[in-house]
Amino acid sequence: MSKRRNLLIKSSPFILAIASIAIFAYEYGPDPGYTAAPGDNPTGCMASGCHTDAPNSGPGSVKIVAAGGTTYVPGQAQQIQVTVADSTERKYGFELSARVDSSPKLMGAGTLTSTDGNTQVIDCKTPAVVPFAGSCPSGNTLQWIEHNITGYTRSAAPAATYSFNWTPPSTNVGTVTLYAAGNAGSGALIVSLTHTYLASLQLSPASTTSPTIGSGGILPHDSKTATAIQPGSWVDIYGTNLAGGTATWNGDFPTSLGGTSVMVNNKPAYLSYVSPTQVNIQAPDDTATGIVNVTVTSGGATATSTVNLASFGPSFSLLDATHVAAIILRSDGSGTYGGGSYDIVGPTGTSLGYKTVAAKAGDVVELFGVGFGPTNPTVPAGHAYSGAAPTTNAVQLQIHGASVTPFFSGISGAGLYQINLTIPAGLGTGDQPLLATVGGVSTQSFVVLSLQ
Repeated sequence: MSKRRNLLIKSSPFILAIASIAIFAYEYGPDPGYTAAPGDNPTGCMASGCHTDAPNSGPGSVKIVAAGGTTYVPGQAQQIQVTVADSTERKYGFELSARVDSSPKLMGAGTLTSTDGNTQVIDCKTPAVVPFAGSCPSGNTLQWIEHNITGYTRSAAPAATYSFNWTPPSTNVGTVTLYAAGNAGSGALIVSLTHTYLASLQLSPASTTSPTIGSGGILPHDSKTATAIQPGSWVDIYGTNLAGGTATWNGDFPTSLGGTSVMVNNKPAYLSYVSPTQVNIQAPDDTATGIVNVTVTSGGATATSTVNLASFGPSFSLLDATHVAAIILRSDGSGTYGGGSYDIVGPTGTSLGYKTVAAKAGDVVELFGVGFGPTNPTVPAGHAYSGAAPTTNAVQLQIHGASVTPFFSGISGAGLYQINLTIPAGLGTGDQPLLATVGGVSTQSFVVLSLQ
């Protein structure tokens, strides 16, 4: 296997007197034609001068996961993930190609796009490549995507996942197949100390049913109900056909995810999760207030609904239908979660499906929610944040009808508010009503805090 960027390592003159050793390193990514797709090398990365292990004979695997599952919508981009796993090795690489099943040696299926610094796209015309013999027939429209030196260097045991986008052809071309070859090695750049793996995933055209947003289906994140959303806060959108599949962001605040995008008052929102029935967004910054349009676009079709956009839209995040999302800080390391640093507040026991503990007098508790108003400093939407930006308006708390003054209220992460308080004595036991008010607007009336 020839390589446009191979690394030749030679032994000392003494060793050369015995034998000459040439070790080719493919940490920069292979040439076109090594995915085992029709026309490519049928053994994938197993090739002369490349990797020597027979495909799929090692203890690991290569897997392809598409945001659309086993379907695609013509022209609608979706995220693809390739995971190379092998706990006996330390470095991982891959190559993938998308083919139209009716003519897989000649017709590439759509467009592959790198979305980070860990992958690169090549084709038969990429300068200095040496494709596998027969993998680049005349008139082909083929592409390959693969790891680059950054992705290779970043990879570490026991597995590496590479993410990128694939945009299918703009028209229905029938079934298409994604072919991937993965290799796992020691990192010593020695071709004999590697394992190679092959996988494929066939995708069929999906139904192009238009998306719909459910009645009352635009809510503050994990709130169950509310009357308004706040710019910069997290929002859940519920409906049908909102996405062609399921996709999750990489913490990069994309305005399109899995082929779905959302506009709030004609401004692009930031998506963290999409599925056919739910989309999670961070609303964009906006000075407008009142009723605004929210438009979801998926598969070239759109759905539009309205929501009340307000400067204040306080809402507690919930663990279930009523229990507030909150934690008890454990400075003594006795907590169940976070290496002993905290417990999750809830009825003591496992009634919520995991261990929770009711708070008691003297406990320091953090409550979580969205929409508690402006902060100083301002935390812009669409950007990562970690810190403590206090709200400019005081947040008033009531627990079991008693006023409780928090010692902090503000943003601690992008779009996420927390309210810190010390539980006073005399509030009762069991699930007690919890209400917060800021800017004259109150949180949900049915929220409870578990006390003991």
